[in-house]
Order: sequence, then structure tokens, then C-alpha cells
Amino acid sequence: MASPYAMTLSLNVLNHLGINLYSNVPAVISEVVANAYDADAEKVEITLDSHSKSITIRDDGCGMTTEDVNSRFLHVGYRRRESDQAITPRFGRKVMGRKGIGKLSLFSIARVVEVYTIKDGQRSAFRMQLDEIQRQISNTNSGQYHPESLIDQFPGDLHRGTKIVLTDLKKELQNVASGLTKRIARRFSILGSEYNFRVLIGGREVTAVDRDYFHKAQFLWVYDEFSEAEKIGEQCKRAENKKFSEPATLPEGEVRGWIATSFSPKDLKDDDGEQINRVTLMVRGKLAHENLLEEIKESSIFGSYLFGEIHADFLDSDDAEDIATSSRQRIVEDDPRYQSLIQWFTTQVRAIGSAWTDLRNQKGTSAALENLHIKAWFNTLRGDTKKKAVRLFGKINQLTVDNPQQRAQLFAHSVLAFEVMRYRENLDALDQLETSDLQSISILFGNIEDLEAVLYHRIVTQRLKVIEKLQQHVDNDSLEKVLQEHLFSNLWLLDPSWERATDHTMEERVGRAFSEISADLTPEERASRIDIRYKRMAGAHVIVELKRHSASTSTLRLYEQVDKYREALSAFLRNSGKDERVECVCVLGKDPSDWSKVGGREKSAETLKAINTRIVKYDELLTNAYDSYREYLDQEEKTSDLRKILESLAEDAGEN
Repeated sequence: MASPYAMTLSLNVLNHLGINLYSNVPAVISEVVANAYDADAEKVEITLDSHSKSITIRDDGCGMTTEDVNSRFLHVGYRRRESDQAITPRFGRKVMGRKGIGKLSLFSIARVVEVYTIKDGQRSAFRMQLDEIQRQISNTNSGQYHPESLIDQFPGDLHRGTKIVLTDLKKELQNVASGLTKRIARRFSILGSEYNFRVLIGGREVTAVDRDYFHKAQFLWVYDEFSEAEKIGEQCKRAENKKFSEPATLPEGEVRGWIATSFSPKDLKDDDGEQINRVTLMVRGKLAHENLLEEIKESSIFGSYLFGEIHADFLDSDDAEDIATSSRQRIVEDDPRYQSLIQWFTTQVRAIGSAWTDLRNQKGTSAALENLHIKAWFNTLRGDTKKKAVRLFGKINQLTVDNPQQRAQLFAHSVLAFEVMRYRENLDALDQLETSDLQSISILFGNIEDLEAVLYHRIVTQRLKVIEKLQQHVDNDSLEKVLQEHLFSNLWLLDPSWERATDHTMEERVGRAFSEISADLTPEERASRIDIRYKRMAGAHVIVELKRHSASTSTLRLYEQVDKYREALSAFLRNSGKDERVECVCVLGKDPSDWSKVGGREKSAETLKAINTRIVKYDELLTNAYDSYREYLDQEEKTSDLRKILESLAEDAGEN
């Protein structure tokens, strides 16, 4: 029996608007949820089944007849709004869909899609398989694909609406389930009984609370009717300052929403790594742009505290040109409507930045004056000098320092810097200093050499002791374990840029650390060890292989050993949905045996370069590290009076 269903499209359309349209599961499921909303559904149920490795999305909307399936669902590029269906018949909703390509996004995450739908008692059911679509389109000139009918398998419990089942998934479900509720909540603003639209994941209803960021707001600015603004204010229970304004009226239409600043930049990163430091744009209740902050130039530290949600439905008017890009996650940037919104948004962010600075200054001053000695000093100041001290305390309060002792030391050192600059009649330089402006910092410190010298001298002295200790280990031909522990605590010895490395782990068994992919590893890979692995700030992962100073090896042995680690870590990252680079460093005492051959050193470098690996010698490492700091001490011979003061201050603050 011939299939009653037909889809017409090209491979180019399938690749760009289907397979490659989205890179994450929440974005794809959001397209299905939006379709359910447009179908006047009141409830959408999403089920992730790790046993069958499937995702099921079921709604109680109007459903589709066979004619609807062919003319709308299987019609790629069907423009619903041009068919007098811009408003839904039951609830009068303004539909979210516009381009008619959302259904293709299902193939971004699944190779098999089953659709079951019923309308007016007429059932339709079919299966679409990505491989078969590609085959049929390639083998015919018509560009037609006929999905397989599943009418004999129609679910007995489906009496209204549509059920979509995704199988042969491209991503592991365990990496999706934990964050899906949060991401769906953040992608829609029309969830809940007041909108007659409920979304359930695993039987649990998704609500605004699941966005999990309202409690992070310290200061809040809302643009909405007072009743709506109060609702947002109530959700931001920890906010210390709230300002409510009427919706903004632009020539193109109305803007609503809210912008907040967090207590600390680190608050704006979820446990699963998702960044919340963004202001999303919502249009017709659905995410339209993931981060408006990308559109403005806010390079100060203030920008790292911002998050929020802006609503601008005028960007999707039925009688105007479509402004959304194909991915539905960004906006056509040169559209005048969008430019008007960005101009308003930029003005608001600048105003909020000024208000935020004043609020942080107040908080910073209060924190500094908790120290009775600083309070006594502060009370001696008058007029403009006192105002500059307040601004200085505010800048310190913008720094991400959670340790109370470290913050107390910062305030104490700032008082000293303030006095030095006041003595030099150069307080304006201190006042004009931007928190994150490194160039201004270097200029400022050029005028207070004593302050720079004492702080840097302390760091250099400590680091020279670390270098000397490593030299002792090398001279004594210490075991790999001893060298490992020393370098693990002082990664800057290997590379100064690795100082703030994260996620570092010593000598872990690959099989235990990467248990999620253990089944895919060889026994040899599972038993292998990684001396040091850590993730750098730039997103690269580094593996360090250490050999004791007297150990002999060859490039081939290093290649075979390091490549096992690299492959295991790369597999783990792919399984986690991350496309991040892996680098390897081998630290040796002796030259590899093959370096003695003609051209051996160059051939070795080329061989290891193929797996992003390089060799570092202990002697080279020590010489470079020692020279970089010894040069400073050779030039700085005298101990200033200011250094003595700072050292006394350090003792009072409890520094070692």
C-alpha cells in the first residue's frame, strides 16, 4: 500500500534547516512546544526514556487531518500566517511559528521521528527516517519523500492532539534530562494556568520558578505594568533594591521586561556550566535572541553582573517582514525595528550601570567601615576627598572576592594606596581608575612604585622558593609522584598562563574519572593513568605526563602513552556534548633517545604535534621560571619604608 504522506524538499534544505539548524536538545524541543501552543494545546507532556532512548512530546491541541499533515506539517516552508491563521481559533493566541521550518529541526537531534495525530476523529500516523529521506531525495529528481505509514500502530490512548516520538537519538539523554526543565522554563514566558498552557517534563509541571535565577538578583529594574512588576519583584526575594517603571514606548511598539544585577559574577553560572550572564529577548512568549548584551559594548566589570529578560512583541508583527533568522534564536540585526530596540536597551544598561555603581559604592563603604581602624581613618576625611574614598571602596566591592580576610586586606591596602596618592596630590588618578582597566592600573602603579614593589616583591620571593624547591627535587632525582605533587600545586611553573586553571586532577585512573564512557574504552585505556589533567580558562584541556629526571624514553613511547590519555579524554568530552581542545605536555629530564639522530629533534616535534603534544625539559623549565623572577630582584635592591609598613599591615591582617 502506497504511503498517503509526502514531503518535498532538497538535500540542501534538509542539511541547513534540519540536520544543522540547532546544536542542543532544549532548542529543538522548544520548537515542538511552540507548535503545540499554536495548536491551542492546554497541556504538553515531555517524556525522556533512557531505557528506550527516546523522547516523547504529546499535546492536547487541535491535531491534524491527513490533509493537514501533507499541506502543513510536511510542507516545508508553510507560512501559516499568510493563510489567515495568525490567531488561534480557540484561545485567540498570536501564533509563534512563522517560517514553517521548525519541524525539520527534529532531525538535529534524532534520526527517526514518529508522528501520531488526530483531528475530528481522523487519525494520521507516520514515521520519518533521516537516512531514508536522504536516500529517496538523492535517487529522485522530484525531491519527494514518502514517510512510512504507522496507522496500524496508532496509540489507543490518543484521542486528541499530537504525539511525536524521537528515537535513534544523536545525544545521550543523561546529559539532557537534568537541565531540560530549567532551559524550557527560560525559553518561554507563557507557561502556567493564567495562559492556559502547561508544560510537564516527566510528569512535573514547568513553572517560572524553574528558571532558577530570580534569587540571584541583588538589584532589580522592571519595565511593566505595576501589577506585573510586583510579580517579578516578589520572585526576586533577595533583591536589596527594586525599581519599577512603566513599559517603554518606542515608535515601533511597547517594550516590557526586567534587568537585574547579581551579587557576584560567579552567581551567573549554573552548576551544569550554563552561563546566565545574559539578557534574553522574548517575542510572543518565546525566546528570540539568547543574549542582547552581545549587541552592545559593555566591557566594564559591571557587564559581568547583568542578566534579565526583555519582551518586544512588535518585532514579530503579522503584517511586517519576518525579522527572525532561520535558527529562531537570533534577529536580523540591520532591521530598523531591532535597531530601535537596541538603542533603547543600550540607554537603559548605561543608566543601570551608573545606578549600580552608586549602590555598590554604598555597600562597599559599609563593608569597609566594619573595620574600626578604617572607620577612624575615613572619619578624618572631608569633602571631595571623602567622596573619592567612597568610590574607591565601591570599586573594591565590585571585585569577586568571597574570602572575608582577603577582602579586609584589600580594603587595608586601598587605604594605604589612597594615602600615598593623596600625598603625591594625585588622587584623581586613583579616582579615574576603572576596576577592570589594566592599562589604567599600570599607569597608576607607575606613580606609586613603592606600592607595586612591595606587593610584587612578596609574590616573587614566594615563587623563587617554589622554583628552588623544584630544583632540589630534580637534583635529587625525586620520584614522579613527588614531582607531580609539586607541579600540581604550582602550575605556573609549566606555563604562566595556567595559573588560574580549573578542574585539575592528579593521577586519576581514566576508567574511574571517565566512568560514563568506560564501556567504550579498551582495557589498556581504562587502566592508564593521567599525571595531571586540568581545564584552562580558554576551554582547552591539558594533560601533563611527568618523568623523573633520570628516566629514559623515546618519542614513540611518549606518543603511544600520551595518545591513550588524549583519546580517552576526547571521548569523554564528546560524550558530554563538548567540543573542546585537548593538549598534552611531557616533562622530561633527559632527551628522548631518538633526538640523537640527525634531524631527530625536528622529526620528534612533528610527530608529537600531530596529537597536540610538546616536550618540556626540567632544566629549560627551571631556567625560564627563575630568570623571569630573578631579573626583578636584581633590579630591586632596596627595601622601602612603605614595604615595611605593608609588611606590618600584613602581619596585623593575619597574612603569612
